[in-house]
Amino acid sequence: EESNNSSDENDADSESSDTNKENVVIEDLSWRVAKARLEEEASKRSFLKRKPLKLSYEQSQKWIQRNWAIKTEEEFNDLVANGNLRTPYISKRPEEYYGERGEWISWD
Repeated sequence: EESNNSSDENDADSESSDTNKENVVIEDLSWRVAKARLEEEASKRSFLKRKPLKLSYEQSQKWIQRNWAIKTEEEFNDLVANGNLRTPYISKRPEEYYGERGEWISWD
């Protein structure tokens, strides 16, 4: 009978040990999933806060002149006011945008 009790205790210890190992694995996986979710959320917030990329002053000037034949500030402002400048790659306030970057030259 003692050997049966000893065997039963060993089985119970083994099952308890297996359960503990499973719990450790589940806790580790839960931690990793939570960490991945936080990193993904942080990345998403960073992406959404990021300003859209714009063409350089030179590239946007060429594009505007090639596609719209705009030569003056007034013509450009009319284009923007009419809603015809529908690209996120060209600033609707070029003097301000390119001025902050040290690229602004003039409206000529």
